[in-house]
Amino acid sequence: MPANQSRFLRRLLRVPRGCSVRFYVLYRLGQLVGLHRDVPWPIHWTSTVNHPRRVRLGRETFPGDSPHCYINGLNGIEVGDGCNLAPGVGLISANHDPRDNARWIEAPPIRLGRHCWIGMNAVILPGVQLGDHTTVGAGAVVTKSFPEGHCVIAGNPARLIRRLDDERPTQPAP
Repeated sequence: MPANQSRFLRRLLRVPRGCSVRFYVLYRLGQLVGLHRDVPWPIHWTSTVNHPRRVRLGRETFPGDSPHCYINGLNGIEVGDGCNLAPGVGLISANHDPRDNARWIEAPPIRLGRHCWIGMNAVILPGVQLGDHTTVGAGAVVTKSFPEGHCVIAGNPARLIRRLDDERPTQPAP
C-alpha cells in the first residue's frame, strides 16, 4: 500500500501511534462481536484484561497486544511510555485473601517505568515497581521492586542480573 494511502487509512480509522493498522482493525472487529468491549485500548483477542479502567497507560504502550497476556488491574496498574509486553505476560495487581477466597488483599498498584521490556511468560506480582529501562527476562516471577531501573532482572524469584548504566550500544565491526 502506498504511504499516502496508509496515512489516510490511519487517520480515517484513528489508529493510535505505535499500533499497526491491521492489528487495530482486528481489534475493532473483535469489539463488534463482543470481545473486550470494555477495554479502551487495542488488545489481542486471546489476551484477558480484568478491571481495565484501573489501568493507566503511557504513550505508545498497548499491554495485551501480544497473545495470551493476562492483566488484572484490580489494585491498579500504571504503565510508562513505550513499554513492551511479550506473549504470555501476567500483570497481577491483586491476590485473593487466604482467609476468604471471595475477597482480595489491598496492595499498592504495579508501576512500570518508561521503556520497560517484559519477556515472554514473565509474571509481575502486586505492588512491584520497575524503574525506567528495566528488562525482565522470559519466565521471570517478579516479587519485589527494582525502582532504580536501567537493569536486567530474571529468575524465579527475579533478581538483578546486570546493570545497564555503563553499557553503550556497540557498533558492529566493519
